[in-house]
Amino acid sequence: MPRLKEWKLLDDSLTLKTPVFDVINRHCLSPKDGLEKNFVCLSAPEWVNIFAITPSGQVLLVNQFRHGSREFSLELPGGVVEPGQSLIETAQRELMEETGYSAEKFELLCSLRPNPALFGNFIHTFLAVNAAPTGHTDFDENEELTLTLATTDELLAMILDGRIDHAMMVAAIGFYFAKKSA
Repeated sequence: MPRLKEWKLLDDSLTLKTPVFDVINRHCLSPKDGLEKNFVCLSAPEWVNIFAITPSGQVLLVNQFRHGSREFSLELPGGVVEPGQSLIETAQRELMEETGYSAEKFELLCSLRPNPALFGNFIHTFLAVNAAPTGHTDFDENEELTLTLATTDELLAMILDGRIDHAMMVAAIGFYFAKKSA
């Protein structure tokens, strides 16, 4: 089998800057045929999700309206890593802001690429153990969320019946169950 070769990056140019991501035109040289080709990529910050479990074994989920799908989406709490903030600080902040809960312990569960064909960033999912209500929510200006608690059995049912259909949430939840059974 032939060895794959990396494409040579000739130029990156900003096509569009948005509050959520930047659209980059990536001009590259193909190692296969020597031709120059353009690719559209999205540059976005890192973000985190939190798989938070209460002492009674319930998982915290948030429901919110998503403009891309024009539907409500049941998800793990999470958000963007702010400049100068660590991943764990972001996880702690987002859990409190979106649910009013904090947790005794946070550990990195997984770091996954949302879609490496377009994005270069990671989504980091933290396991938050013994989550309990300790404060008040503080939603971002464009957020309106409701909190749902589900057992792990209910969580699996929600995935199987399509109530949770966000691919990155399904992947993170799957990672939790894979690690738990390992």
